[in-house]
Parts: sequence; structure tokens; C-alpha cells
Amino acid sequence: MSQHASYGIDAPGAVRANIILGVVFAGIAIAAAAWPISAWIVGIATFLAALCFFYGAVMLWSSLVGKKRLRERLVAALALRGDEQVLDAGCGRGLALIACAKKLTTGKATGIDLWAAKDQSNNSPASTLANAAAEGVAGRVAVETGDITKLPFADASFDAIISMIVIHNIPSQAGRDLALRELVRVLRPGGRMVIYDLLHTGRYEQVLRDTGMTVEVLSRNYLWLLPSRSLLARKP
Repeated sequence: MSQHASYGIDAPGAVRANIILGVVFAGIAIAAAAWPISAWIVGIATFLAALCFFYGAVMLWSSLVGKKRLRERLVAALALRGDEQVLDAGCGRGLALIACAKKLTTGKATGIDLWAAKDQSNNSPASTLANAAAEGVAGRVAVETGDITKLPFADASFDAIISMIVIHNIPSQAGRDLALRELVRVLRPGGRMVIYDLLHTGRYEQVLRDTGMTVEVLSRNYLWLLPSRSLLARKP
């Protein structure tokens, strides 16, 4: 039987919670409608059930469809020739990592992650390598376990860097700033970096400019119904 790549669900606990709450509120609405209880209880419970199911559906669509469409635009913005060393910072199960590897011939794509299952379902190095094998790029992919605030790579190790929906998971601004500076550190002069993330991208742009990078906004999005942007940065 042929194996197919599977890139998982982002924030699976939140998706599960929305579905469970939707079922609970729907049950309350149905029970309330069967008894002589005030209509406003039925209305509120119905509204909350619909809201939970709606946001759960939005989260699933963003993980399974929207993120893949965005990935294609980000990888295209890197304009890979094929011989580069590419880093996916916070690679998860390899959605962007493997897309970059498909553009390579003599180059290599390296992914690094802490493999937190709360951020992505069934997140592990084994899952990423299995996806790389399923997509036919196992020989052009490597994975590392590590923290992007202290990357285990020498200065100027990579020609291109991609990071999708990762840096916001670092809880402090100081930590996020440090991660961005680490990405700049390991990027070679003349290299390109694309970052897509939620909520804090204005600060990212500022930090990258402060390091001497030139930065442009590629797109503005509302995946997961949260304000988000894609940035393209170039190192002189």
C-alpha cells in the first residue's frame, strides 16, 4: 500500500475543545427545547453551539487548506535555484520543509523543531521523515531537535530560511526577538527569509530591520480568523 503524506492539525486541543463544546451546547439547546424553559436559553445555547462548530471548522480549514495555499506562495518567494541549504525553523511535520526540498537538486532542506504535540497533532521527527519519504524527497531532508532561540548551527549556515506559524508560540517578546536574531545569524549574506505568523509580525519587521535586513510585506491574511502577515527579508 502506498504511503501518503499527512501534515496534521494545528492546535489540535483547541479544535477538539470547540467540537466538544459545540456538542454540549447543542445538547443543551435540544434538551431545553423539549421542556417548558425560556426560549432565550434555547437561543443562547444554539448560538454558542453554532459559534463553536464554526470556529472549529475555520481552524480545520486553515490547517488543511489555507496553510497549504499560503505555503506555496512563501516557497515561491524564496526563489530557490536548487543548490541551496534551506532551514525550516519550527518545521513540524514538514509542510514547508518538504515543499522546499522539492525545489532542490543538489541542496538540502533542514528542519528544526521542539516537536510539541499541542502545537500540531502527532508532531515528531519520525512523522516528518515519513512525510519526506512519501513525497519522494527523503534524501534531501534532515531534521534536528532544538530551540530556535538558540539554534545549533554556525553563523551563515543557510542560503534561505522559512518559518510558518511558529515564532508566536514563544511566550515572551524577548524570546521572540532572540529567535529572529538567531535566524538572521545563521542566514548567509545575500540570503532570503520568509516568515508567516500571527499577531506579532509588526514587531518582527522592526527587529529584522534593526539587524540590517531589508523587509517587505508579502501578504496579509486572516487564517484562524487572526490577523497575520507574511514577510520577506533579505540579508545584505
